[in-house]
Amino acid sequence: MEYETEEQQVEALKEWWAENGKAVIAGVVLGAGVIGGWSFWKSHQENQAVVASDTFSRTIEALNSSDTAEAVALADELKDDQPGALYSAYANMAAARASVEGGDLADAASRLEWVAENAPQDDVRLIARVRLARVLGANGDATAGLASLPAEFPAAFAGLVEEARGDLLVISGDAEGARKAYLAAQDSEYVSNRDGLTMKLNELAVSDEASDSSESAS
Repeated sequence: MEYETEEQQVEALKEWWAENGKAVIAGVVLGAGVIGGWSFWKSHQENQAVVASDTFSRTIEALNSSDTAEAVALADELKDDQPGALYSAYANMAAARASVEGGDLADAASRLEWVAENAPQDDVRLIARVRLARVLGANGDATAGLASLPAEFPAAFAGLVEEARGDLLVISGDAEGARKAYLAAQDSEYVSNRDGLTMKLNELAVSDEASDSSESAS
């Protein structure tokens, strides 16, 4: 629209502002609020990450100095305050190991079960489940340990999972099942201790030979 005079332009602007001014102001305020909220949230997340990292470092320091009580308290603090943080999972896995070394298998199992359910990364949850399976087996419940092992897992974790399965099957008296599991672990690309795994297979072979000799003698 063309205006003949400057006064007409000013009057038209006043009318437009009267109709749309509140919406413009609201949009500006809302935009500023979104930006401010995002900045606050990002800053809060960064601060939480720093706190979690610091608490995890203190947990490891406590464990290294054999102050298990302090390490456990710090791990619990992380678990309660930041259950979704990766450092919370790491701290509780470290505390679980300390509990195993201290003979408190129930506490170790509880922590590893929590990590298996709450860790933000799939690989961390998987490792926690394997460790939980071993703890349950060490506590005399190989059946529960086997049930705790993941049914599906990436090929990179085959050695870890299958060796643990073999150990649990040895505990439960299933030598043939253990051999198959060990062989599956041996065939995988990643094995934490290949020599140790070979020794386990050799021990099973020796046990079989002894069993065969005993049966032949009878």
